Amino acid sequence: MLLPAYAIALGLALALTPLSVRLAWAIGYLDHPEARKLHTAATALLGGAVVFASALIAWWIALRIGNRPIDALGTQVLPLVSGAAISLAWGLWDDRFGMGVRLKLVGQLLAGACLVAAGAIPDFGLPDWIEIAIMMFTLVALMNAVNFLDNMNGMIAGYAAIALLGFAFGSILRHSYGLAAAQLALAGACVGFLPWNFPKARIFLGDAGSLLLGYSLGASAILGFTGMPVGWGRWGTLFALAYPAFDIIFVVVTRLRDGRKVQQGGKDHSNHRIARWIQCPKRTVILLWVSGAVLSVSGLVVQSLNRPIPLLLSWGLWMVIFLWMGRRLSSVPSQ
Repeated sequence: MLLPAYAIALGLALALTPLSVRLAWAIGYLDHPEARKLHTAATALLGGAVVFASALIAWWIALRIGNRPIDALGTQVLPLVSGAAISLAWGLWDDRFGMGVRLKLVGQLLAGACLVAAGAIPDFGLPDWIEIAIMMFTLVALMNAVNFLDNMNGMIAGYAAIALLGFAFGSILRHSYGLAAAQLALAGACVGFLPWNFPKARIFLGDAGSLLLGYSLGASAILGFTGMPVGWGRWGTLFALAYPAFDIIFVVVTRLRDGRKVQQGGKDHSNHRIARWIQCPKRTVILLWVSGAVLSVSGLVVQSLNRPIPLLLSWGLWMVIFLWMGRRLSSVPSQ
């Protein structure tokens, strides 16, 4: 069930992506150049729809191959799929017609409500409403962080594929095979989409794709956290999300320092500055993919060891790295 989910999604995405490029041009579903964007020509959207459709079809086929009914998969898979569908639908509307900040927030909260309805709420020993508020705030922040990072060819599709593979491996260790199949299907769809998005992009994920993947990553971390026994190891599920979290914090701090509006777009994200530093956007994206892989492996090691010392040492090391990077990148001029 697991390997077919990945392989089928990859094959479907490879086949469907060029068709979606033609469809996007036919119906005018395009992303046009702007001052804050890197591309200089109109580019097809609908990448998010291809990733979701490929993953969903592959996941369903894999379940049939494994003779596992959808209803028997428990409460972990359905909130991932339903919340991802809401995120995709909201993003598709935003890509075509535009959407205000408040309406975007409504969609993100609706997606997060799927986790609440399924009871996937981290238990910190606090009142339920506080735990729900913490989870929803974190999930919405991550969805926006991933959305903001979708600013270079291949950046999010590649990073999400790597992180989802890590989450899937963690799900397998917890014997959550249905969830692992869904995560592997999403990872395979991202990999199949990549040849059309990196290094040269003929199609973008769009807000639909970045919100879909942002939700999927956040939901995977929350489901992993709540699905593990109380202990030090469950904090390892958050490692894969450390770079998107670093980037949004970096952007907020540097914009406030420079007296600019936080919500204003620009080419001042950490990956923009890394690209100017090493003078190569392609190598920047590959470097951040590698960072995502190392973060995911760090998280899996912490989960398997389930001891305080590996967790504290790993978090301490990554905190030092991110603090140094933040200080170094803050001195790189932004455009």
